[in-house]
Amino acid sequence: MLGITDTGLAHCCLPLVGQRTTDVPWVVGACRQVFRKRGWLLAASFLIVVPYWIFSSRQHGWSGGGYWLASAVVVLALLMTLREHYAQVVLLILGHIGTLNRTAFMVHGVRMSMVAAALFLLPTSAYSLAAVLGAAAVASFAGLTLLQRSFKANGIAGQPPLPPEQAAAADREIFRIAKPLVLPAIFYQFQGVITVFIVSLFGTSAMLAEVGALGRIAMMLVVFDRVAAMLLFPVIARAPDGERLATMVVRAHLAYVGIMSVVFLSALLLPDYWILLLGKQYAAQAPVLWMAFLSTLLMNSAGFAFSTLVSRGHTVRQTYIIPFVLLVQVSYLAVFGVADLRAVLGFGVATCMSNALYQYAMLIHWFRHHKALRDA
Repeated sequence: MLGITDTGLAHCCLPLVGQRTTDVPWVVGACRQVFRKRGWLLAASFLIVVPYWIFSSRQHGWSGGGYWLASAVVVLALLMTLREHYAQVVLLILGHIGTLNRTAFMVHGVRMSMVAAALFLLPTSAYSLAAVLGAAAVASFAGLTLLQRSFKANGIAGQPPLPPEQAAAADREIFRIAKPLVLPAIFYQFQGVITVFIVSLFGTSAMLAEVGALGRIAMMLVVFDRVAAMLLFPVIARAPDGERLATMVVRAHLAYVGIMSVVFLSALLLPDYWILLLGKQYAAQAPVLWMAFLSTLLMNSAGFAFSTLVSRGHTVRQTYIIPFVLLVQVSYLAVFGVADLRAVLGFGVATCMSNALYQYAMLIHWFRHHKALRDA
């Protein structure tokens, strides 16, 4: 359900704040405008999800006090998660990285402790799932409490709402940034499901398991995205236009792709060491492990380029990525199919490459546009 609230709005805070990252009332007010709309979307999503949830519960015969309690805990956790996201974004923009790291460390510790206690200390019953979900919700509540204390300690709490004219201007900028991202956001909510459906339609259950295992180990590359999201993109968002910004972006992308390429080369040249993490049952897939890493490298690079663009509020033409990706996917299926594991991984490489090509084409267009403005 949180994915519904991310339809373009999740990328609006950084470009909306822009260079005013030391203006606490503006940062809080701008983020509040964005997250208020995300709250509206979350409320609207209940109109879609609740009927489906009721229908599924009846179809599968899911009922009982434990089931209803678990469902209520999930809803409560969703509401707290959105509040957590708001507090984290505000602290990130204001540069309180240490606070975010300490809070994340404590929340993960509380979550693991509470879930372990629920699993090993409580008797197995119809309420076991509710207990595990409740333990995770308690950790989220603890994190939210710590973030709110940080707001008070740093003088962030109690900021007044934006004046009406500033709020209206912020709303116009939010819609300008988010509008081209709505359809792609919806598309990528279903893209993974569609890919799994295609593989299951033409492949086997064993192939699905192999693809899933290889994909999980390649997700180790995502750690670089987390670091960039916390340290780099806020700097890009607040940097003034000019040669310094262009140099910063080019160096960041070269460093990012370079680091990830080293990891990719290790999977290409030394796949057996990576297979040790999966288990000997996947030893036969060592020759194609590099394809899973290449897919992740390309998709993460596409995401890196996309995040660079949206941090500057440049979201034009993002809608057209949908037909471009679909054209590449259909062309690949028509030529190669997905009859074996190598073909399935090739489908993933083609899909991720289409995303990377499109986003870097948009990044080059952005560079040229700003260079033309500087030269004018």
